[in-house]
Amino acid sequence: MMEILAPLLGGLGLFMLGMALMTDGLKTAAGDALKSILGAWTRTRARGLVAGAFITAAVQSSSAVTVATIGFVNAGLLTLGQAIWVVFGANVGTTMTGWLVSQVGLKLDWGALALPLIGLGMIAGLALKSRPRLGGAAQAVAGFGLFFLGVGLLQQAFSGLTPQIAALDLEGAGMFAIPLFILVGALLTTLTQSSSAAMAITLSASAGGAVPLSLAAAAVIGANIGTTSTALLASIGATPAARRVAMAHVAFNAVTAIGALALLPLLLWASEGVLDGAHLVDDTPGRLAAFHTIFNLLGVLLILPLAPRLTRWLAGLFSTPDEAVSRPEYLDSNLLQTPSLAVRSLALECWRLHTLALDLASAYLGESGRRTTAPDHRREALSELAGAIRDFIDQLTQVSLPPESGKALADLVRVIQHTEELLQASAQLQALPAPRTGPALKPAWDGMDAEVRASLSIAADRETFTDTAAQTEKAFQSLKKTLLAALAEGSAGLGPVDTGLVRAQVLRRIALSARDGRQRLGDWLNGGEPEAVEPD
Repeated sequence: MMEILAPLLGGLGLFMLGMALMTDGLKTAAGDALKSILGAWTRTRARGLVAGAFITAAVQSSSAVTVATIGFVNAGLLTLGQAIWVVFGANVGTTMTGWLVSQVGLKLDWGALALPLIGLGMIAGLALKSRPRLGGAAQAVAGFGLFFLGVGLLQQAFSGLTPQIAALDLEGAGMFAIPLFILVGALLTTLTQSSSAAMAITLSASAGGAVPLSLAAAAVIGANIGTTSTALLASIGATPAARRVAMAHVAFNAVTAIGALALLPLLLWASEGVLDGAHLVDDTPGRLAAFHTIFNLLGVLLILPLAPRLTRWLAGLFSTPDEAVSRPEYLDSNLLQTPSLAVRSLALECWRLHTLALDLASAYLGESGRRTTAPDHRREALSELAGAIRDFIDQLTQVSLPPESGKALADLVRVIQHTEELLQASAQLQALPAPRTGPALKPAWDGMDAEVRASLSIAADRETFTDTAAQTEKAFQSLKKTLLAALAEGSAGLGPVDTGLVRAQVLRRIALSARDGRQRLGDWLNGGEPEAVEPD
């Protein structure tokens, strides 16, 4: 038994080590090229699919591509809609491993090929340590050697198991055989955390003919299902974006598996035709490799009409309050061809942005002037919302606009700017220490804080606009005079007075930004035009 178990475990270990070395080496050798492709080649679904397939085939790791895609989504460089097509492409690209094993690994003298590759690759890697990209290529060569060495050992192990497997009479196992082999394939992938390892085991086991083609194909389907475990494990405790990409992976592989099972005889027949047409080796491992590629391409065709709904469904999963804030509620690209409706929706979204910023400023200010800590991520969410509104305005400017709509856009852009000034001032207020309020200073501070809170409250009134600029300036000048008098009298030191003046200026900015944003919104909320807006 140990004569079979030792090469089986050793072959699996060498195969996985070779895959890891290949992946790391190829990624190092490629440098930033793969990231550039991933960032630039994803603007359409077809390009995202091709990019995912190409990069995965190049680095021999769908997990690496999925992790990189998640990083791009988290950084805002890829939308969810773009990312899911990269993931779908990665599933197609990962089928390259089956072709390598079936057409190369199981056909060559693995000792004569693998050992020189390992030796030359490692020697070259040591000699090229100072040149990372060349060293990475050398490491990949050594990885290929270990890859083929592992396949050879697996083939040797399963050749010894062929009589025992044949004695099981798998052909007559009945209706439970296919579900059982699907489970075996999924478990192999989950345990090794590598669908490539599960494929190598399946192809090696089928090479001797002991495992029937249909059951080996079921194990391949199971390996495809099991590969989702890597993405699911990586998404535990991760961001909502990461979990959505992982769920896209699960959804694609589930649809693909259902389609492959439903059309299993037809796909196996087609795989034979592919091998004959391409003049490749037509045996059980070759047909399994072709089957793996065909049913993943079938999965792309099946998911194509479902992708828009899938994207919308995923966008609603794992949603956080801040993400809900960052998504526009009133903007719809269908309104772009009707400028009056588009401007109306823009005004409503700007009002939403403005009032949410007012709420955040109030949280930073706190009750009775006491400083509280408001979440920075809420401010970031509002910044994302402002960016989405700007994108919509940019799209709207591409169509012909009547003069009144153009004037509205100018005012609404200024609303966004004033709101961003309000957010910046609020963040600055949070970073400042609470003011020192002795008996002489407290009335002036209370007056300034009361005026700022009143300005925020008035700016949140949708029906009427009241100009609070004069009262704000009066409260500011009174506080500044009191602070400077306290410094002159010696009742307050330079540090507290200096910090107090900065805080007073920030409070004035908050009040004026709130007032200016509400003034610019004017009557655009009700479909009208502001009566008078001072230039700013």
